[in-house]
Amino acid sequence: MVISTEKKKASIELPTTKPELKVSRYLLQQLEAWGVQRIYGVIGDAIFALLDEIARQSVIQFVPCRHEEAAALMASAESKLTGRLSVCMATSGPGMAKLLDGLADAAMDRTPVLAITGQVPTSKLGTNEKQYIDQQALIHPIAEQTRVLTSAQALPKLLNELMVSSQVRGIVAHLSIPMDLYNHLVPGAITAYPKHLHQKLLTPMEPIEEAARLLSESKRPVLYIGKGVAQSQAEVKKLATSMNAAVITTMPAFSYYPNDDALFAGGLGQAGSEASSILLRESDLLLILGATWWPEAYTPSTVTIVQVDRIPQQIGINHSVRLGVVGDLADVLPKLLSVLGSQPDRAAWREQVSRTTQQWKSQIEAEASQETTPMAPQRVMKIISDIVSEDAIISVDTGDHTLWFERIFQTRKHEILISGHWRTLGFALPSAIAAKLTQPQRQSIAIVGDGAAVQTMLELQTASHLGVAVTMIIIDNGSYAMEKNRMEVGGMNPLGSNLVNPDFCKIAEACGAKAFLAENSDQLVATLKQALSEANRPTLIQVKTRAAMVPHTKP
Repeated sequence: MVISTEKKKASIELPTTKPELKVSRYLLQQLEAWGVQRIYGVIGDAIFALLDEIARQSVIQFVPCRHEEAAALMASAESKLTGRLSVCMATSGPGMAKLLDGLADAAMDRTPVLAITGQVPTSKLGTNEKQYIDQQALIHPIAEQTRVLTSAQALPKLLNELMVSSQVRGIVAHLSIPMDLYNHLVPGAITAYPKHLHQKLLTPMEPIEEAARLLSESKRPVLYIGKGVAQSQAEVKKLATSMNAAVITTMPAFSYYPNDDALFAGGLGQAGSEASSILLRESDLLLILGATWWPEAYTPSTVTIVQVDRIPQQIGINHSVRLGVVGDLADVLPKLLSVLGSQPDRAAWREQVSRTTQQWKSQIEAEASQETTPMAPQRVMKIISDIVSEDAIISVDTGDHTLWFERIFQTRKHEILISGHWRTLGFALPSAIAAKLTQPQRQSIAIVGDGAAVQTMLELQTASHLGVAVTMIIIDNGSYAMEKNRMEVGGMNPLGSNLVNPDFCKIAEACGAKAFLAENSDQLVATLKQALSEANRPTLIQVKTRAAMVPHTKP
């Protein structure tokens, strides 16, 4: 009777437009209303009730990972691919702690991810209960918004705040739910995804006109583009052509400008092209569009910089700017093109750009044609570039192969996913699995070094269990090659850099994947074609390569 009276009192004080739902059911229905299609996670007793509720519905899929780090990396990759909020979850204590590496990847790359973690019962908070830790203190450096649910009545407000903050600001948000609250009733209605969260920012004409003036006065302009131009690729191409401007891209934005265009100068930094560094040194104006990567050793300190970004704090974050324009590129670029006006004669600059980029392309073509045993990593990247479909999703792990990939791979309509600022080992395979689940009609390939492979390789079992056809390509050179080369160049003993690798093919087969070994170009071509033809199971190709030193290696 006491319980019944309390329920009646609560319903009088907090009327709702819908019947009250349990915390677990409310949470799932609210995520569904926001378009969440899957939750990545690992089982644990502090989330039993939530897992049970997921099993009772068919809209949101639970992806049972082998490790919580991989679950968070999958959520990060899905969000990088879609731009929308993604979700991962884990149990209390060690489960929650193991999420942190993957969540740091999302946080560093400004990717909206919501982490949901179980917690000890409310009566045990702050005690020495098993698996208790102050989750908010633990995750604080990574999650800009972290809350603990202490009452079911607070869930609608807390959840809305966390989801909105994550989506709008591109941050990791976190909610701890004590295990005794899942069956409590929530007095609140489900709210639809608010369309205003994607409302276009409208920039006034004054800063755009000032940008147009600076661009028109330049004699040797360069465009530097990042992922922010994803929805404005046609305008970027038109702008570059009208200005005869060289175009440099970040690695994730490689496919956003035609790689075979005479104005395309490649990437920036050690993994980029020599052409981009040469042209940047010669330029008198740099227009940055939706990019934040800024390797100081490869960027001039004297060039005039104009930067456009929708997030004000990202303008001038690592460099000084002459002019910053805050706005949505989908709004700014058409306006900029409309007021740009006639341009000065830049025929000499265009010729210089074309000559420099052609010399670079000839160089990498020569590198990529090497036939050696073990294989040259440049040759491996050329073969992958030639064979994968033009719209494949390529997840690239962290290591020397990352630099060879950016140096050699020619993108078309590809999507490139990387651990950009956090640069954790083990990113690529979980990323490829999430990409295939999110966009199953596209090929999904993970390019992984042998040092990174062992970090998350057992997620091949996750892919096998789900029938997900991803292809994992391991670049096996028997070492942490980049670290080894840097230590050797610095005159140090490269202790810890050599690897005694397991038989990757046998591990893959034990996980339910189909495995191949490639030791030369012909074998790689044949096995890659066969692997990509698999429809319902993961594949692995172990490629024996040289531990070649990446150009411009420094201690």
